[in-house]
Amino acid sequence: MENDKLKSIVLATGSIILLILVATNPGLQKDAIWRASSTPGDSVSVSASVRAPNFAGIVSRNMSFFDLMVQCGLDAPSIKLIEKAARNVYDFRRIYPGQRYEVYAGEDGNIESMQFSVGDTSYIDINLKDGDISAEKKDYEFSTRLRTASGTITNNLYLACKEQGIPADVGDQLANIFAWDIDFHRELQRGDLFRIIYEERTRFDGMKKVGRIVAAEFVNQGRSYYAFMFKNENGRQDYYDEKGKSLRKQLLKTPLTYSRISSNFSTRRLHPVLLRYAPHLGVDYAAPVGTPVMATGDGTVMETGRNSANGKYVKLRHSNGYTTYYLHLSRFAKGAGPGARVRQGEVIGYVGMTGYATGPHLDYRVKKGNSFVNPRKISLPPAQPVTNANMASFIDLRDRHLARLSSVHADVGAASVATAAPTTGGDKSVLRGESSSSVSH
Repeated sequence: MENDKLKSIVLATGSIILLILVATNPGLQKDAIWRASSTPGDSVSVSASVRAPNFAGIVSRNMSFFDLMVQCGLDAPSIKLIEKAARNVYDFRRIYPGQRYEVYAGEDGNIESMQFSVGDTSYIDINLKDGDISAEKKDYEFSTRLRTASGTITNNLYLACKEQGIPADVGDQLANIFAWDIDFHRELQRGDLFRIIYEERTRFDGMKKVGRIVAAEFVNQGRSYYAFMFKNENGRQDYYDEKGKSLRKQLLKTPLTYSRISSNFSTRRLHPVLLRYAPHLGVDYAAPVGTPVMATGDGTVMETGRNSANGKYVKLRHSNGYTTYYLHLSRFAKGAGPGARVRQGEVIGYVGMTGYATGPHLDYRVKKGNSFVNPRKISLPPAQPVTNANMASFIDLRDRHLARLSSVHADVGAASVATAAPTTGGDKSVLRGESSSSVSH
């Protein structure tokens, strides 16, 4: 009997302590609700509410928003009003399997709010209180930490990242950052190496996402290239070298991250389909069907279409009289229609083999004025450098990143590298390394 009383006292005390912790710690509230309203293995949460939802689950195959709302107790007119109110934010007629949803009712049993996940980083929040219906897209809160990684090229950048467990997104970013200075299709050598500092973002339920590279060093053919992310005077994050010069030029060297050149620019080439000699006014990049194709510069979509020779194509107009062409696509990217403004590096389509093509590839062409030019031989000036007013802040950030980069171990034995490091307070001209490529916290 005394043991039973003691157990009851301990349980009651523990419950009171838990309630106090949950009430005073929002993070615990979120975690507690997520565990209560999800099944093991779920990785998407859509609610930061402090109370459990009345209905919660994951959208299943062939489930419509109308049927789901009926199951939650709403009638047809109310469902139509929600769809209409939210249409400018999200079209609920297009919900898809895997979306997490949570529905909340008031004390009177009427639905007051609901949340639907939209990917990993955001959700749609719908409010139905007081007879008004509002919809808003909101971002999940993420905590951010910096991680470091390094790699040595034995074959290509993609394999170097894969072998060391470096996220593919990080490799893509690295190639894009140095795309103006390094031709990753032709100029990489065995023994080239890289060191990077990048963001790792963690959602409150533990799901992790790769953020941006904040600093990087790439040693190519014995020369060190540096990149530091810095907010310029326009408030835009951009990458600059160790002297504060912008790494961004008007056009990227290539519109694909991973591919190989299958045919170069030529004034006389035997056409593989027509079997006659004719000029080839672009560069062919062989890549698997579905490989993303990026706009090589900021511009406006002049035209998208299809014809027998070029297949599906996109035509972009850029400043300073440049026009770029992307031919033989399998499909266009969403939003890349005529008149759309696109940013450098934005995906505008996907590799295919439409039109006159014997295999999947992208035919990339550049026209300056009224004449086509060799995309691989264009020399363009860089964007604006760090201003004098911001130079002191840039140097401070650069030196802090350089100190951390120099501590990231990379295997330089195969490279026999003598680097040209920037002039700073310390001697960073020698790349030191004691272990193979790695990822570290």
